[in-house]
Amino acid sequence: MTDTLSPDLLRRFDVPGPRYTSYPTADRFVEAFGAPDYAQAPAQRREGAGIASPLSLYVHIPFCESLCYYCACNKIVTKQHGKAAGYLRYLEREVALHVEALGVGAPVSQLHLGGGTPTFLSDAELRELMAMLRRSFAIAPGAECSIEIDPRTIDAGRLQVLADLGFNRLSFGVQDFDPAVQKAVHRIQPAAQVFDPVAHARGIGFDSINIDLIYGLPRQTPESFARTLQQVAQLRPDRIALYAYAHLPERFKPQRRILQADLPAPPDKLGMLSQALASFLGAGYVYIGMDHFALPEDSLPWPSARGRLHRNFRGYSTQADCDLIGTGVSAIGRIGATYSQNAKTMEEYCDRLDRGRLPVVRGLALSRDDWRGAR
Repeated sequence: MTDTLSPDLLRRFDVPGPRYTSYPTADRFVEAFGAPDYAQAPAQRREGAGIASPLSLYVHIPFCESLCYYCACNKIVTKQHGKAAGYLRYLEREVALHVEALGVGAPVSQLHLGGGTPTFLSDAELRELMAMLRRSFAIAPGAECSIEIDPRTIDAGRLQVLADLGFNRLSFGVQDFDPAVQKAVHRIQPAAQVFDPVAHARGIGFDSINIDLIYGLPRQTPESFARTLQQVAQLRPDRIALYAYAHLPERFKPQRRILQADLPAPPDKLGMLSQALASFLGAGYVYIGMDHFALPEDSLPWPSARGRLHRNFRGYSTQADCDLIGTGVSAIGRIGATYSQNAKTMEEYCDRLDRGRLPVVRGLALSRDDWRGAR
């Protein structure tokens, strides 16, 4: 595998382009596609309910207590936790509109809470959200239920609440363990703030623990990143997501606080990718593809080895051809050959729901030939 991803190959393909990790790429979505276009897809799915596959359900929680300078996600930075209560009311309205089209009790085999910071919600709010989803959908026994976690917002008690609510997969945002890098990106979290909850989560019995890493961050060096990789080896998560930092300050305002001079030179950035590949493969991880690694005993390598691995807008999936319902601000969904994205601002998202409309603002319906090729 390391021979396949040689430095020469990495340099050849180190060029700017649209986010390529899902098909079709989001830059193909058009504003001419709206809620009425999308509404046809769940209606068609409901008509064929006898042969419809289970659903994958995504819920976007946009709130964060503090700003990470590298972040390009859709988020609202606030310490006012009261804002979450109002947002949950709107999520309930959106889910009700989906249920109206799909019917109550549509089977769900995958659930993912992303953000933002889903653990911005209080324990009571998480219980309320999960109760609403279970009233609306039939979440299957043994469904993959995952949630993204900011380690600074979690403790042993909260982990137990998540387990009690049915979550069985956790994704911890780490990015880098080096204190200088953490200071440069405004995300201070000592290693113990990751190691302790991961150990507790394992004791509770979560099925899979993922950590996110980013290479190419300000103040990162091959030497400092090597130390982070050593700590990752000690942590030994079930899965690792390794992302390249894309510095686009003209598009993402928080990145303007990052100095260009602090970013690693391109050869060093590519060197850190090579370091990570060698480190993870040497530690026994299976390279799933693009940005994901997993231990052999995790559920991802099995379908990967047999050519049965799939990918949707949430990442790699063990489920084939699974429709995805995206709820919340900016969420992306797919039913059949129809792709859609919700409004990106809270104001537009709430306004559309206040008018009794799904908050879809753009999307794409593939032709029969394109859809056949995508599958």
